Amino acid sequence: MTLADTIKNFRLDKLRFKSKDAVGVDLGSTSIKIVQLKGGGGRWKLHRCAHLPLPNAGPDVGIPERRAQAVGLLKEYLRKQKGAISKDAAVSVSGNSVIVRFVKFPKMSRDDLSKMIKIEAEPYIPFSIPEVNLDFHILGDVVEEGQKKMETILVAAKKEIINARLDVVQQGGFSPVLIDVDAFALENVYDVCVGAAARETALIVHMGAFVTTMVIMENGVPKVVRDVFIAGNTVTKALQRNFQCDGKQAEAMKVRAQILVTPEDRERAMADANKETLQMSTVILPVMKDLLAEVQRSLDFFLSQGSDRQVGRVLLSGGASRLGNLANYLAQELRLPVEVLDPFQRIEGAQSIAPDVRPLFSVAVGLALRREGDAA
Repeated sequence: MTLADTIKNFRLDKLRFKSKDAVGVDLGSTSIKIVQLKGGGGRWKLHRCAHLPLPNAGPDVGIPERRAQAVGLLKEYLRKQKGAISKDAAVSVSGNSVIVRFVKFPKMSRDDLSKMIKIEAEPYIPFSIPEVNLDFHILGDVVEEGQKKMETILVAAKKEIINARLDVVQQGGFSPVLIDVDAFALENVYDVCVGAAARETALIVHMGAFVTTMVIMENGVPKVVRDVFIAGNTVTKALQRNFQCDGKQAEAMKVRAQILVTPEDRERAMADANKETLQMSTVILPVMKDLLAEVQRSLDFFLSQGSDRQVGRVLLSGGASRLGNLANYLAQELRLPVEVLDPFQRIEGAQSIAPDVRPLFSVAVGLALRREGDAA
C-alpha cells in the first residue's frame, strides 16, 4: 500500500487493527517513545519499551531535520530488535493542526452521521473540510430544548500532519495501523491506571517539548480537550535568553532547575548561596504562570458547564512535567492535589523503568493499549 493509499483509508481514532499487539510509537519533538504490551481485558504485561532521544533536538532545530533523525532512530531500533517486536504501529497527532470539539448533533443513526459528517462538521472546524481527516465518537443521547440530540466528540486533523506522521513511521520500517490523538491516548492510560472503580474527575496535564495537552476526565469520558503551546521548549527558550547560552546548555540547566514555591524554598537557596537556583526559578516562574493561566482556563470552562461539577485532582505527565517542584507549585496555586501520572502503574514487567522516566511514556502506553475491535 502506498503512502497516499494509507492516508486515504485512514480515519483518526480507533481503527480496526491488523494486529492485536500493535506498538505504540510516540513521535515526540525531542525523543521517540516505543511501547509494546501483551494481554488485554485489564491485565497487561510490558513486552518492549524504548526511549530514543534525537541526537540533535535543541530548540532551534527545524522540523525536517527532526523527522530525518526520527527515521534513522526507528530504522536502527528495528535492526537491533531482529524481529522481536511487531512492526504494526499506532501513532498519534496533536497541536494546532488537530481540532477536538464536543458537539450536539440532531439525533440520527451512526451510519447517517457517517454519511453527513462533512456537512455537519463544517461549522465547527476552522479548516477547509477537504484539507482534513474527520472522525467522531458518539458519547450518548441528550435532550436540549425538547429536541433529541446526541453528544459527540468531533475530531479533525489536517492531512498534512497525518501525512508527515505516516511518512516518518513508514520510512522508519514500521507499518502504521492506527492514527489517534494524544488526548485520547492519555484517556486510555487514565482508564488503566485509575480503573473503573475510582474514576473521580481529574485533569491530565501532559507537557511535551512544544505542546501541552490538557484533558479533563469525568466518569471515564473526556469532557475538555485542549492543546496549548506553553511547554518544555518555552522554559528552555526563557533560560537561553536570560543566561545567553545555547540550546544544549539551557536544556541541561532545565534538568537542574527547581521552582522555588515557598519562602522556605527561597531561604534555603539563599542560605546555600545558590544563585543559579534562585535565578533559574525567577526566569521559569513567568512561564509557569502563563501555563497556570491556561490550566485555570480549562478548569473554569469545565466548571461553568454545571453547578455540581468539581475536579478531584491533577495528574502531571510528559517529559517537561519533570521540572523540579512543578507539582508543588501547581498544587499550591490550584489548591488541588497534584500527582505525577505513572502509565506503568498497573502493567506487569515494568519494574526496571525508573520512576523519573515513566511520565515520558504516557502517550506511547496509551497507544499500545489499543486493541482489535476498538470501535469509534
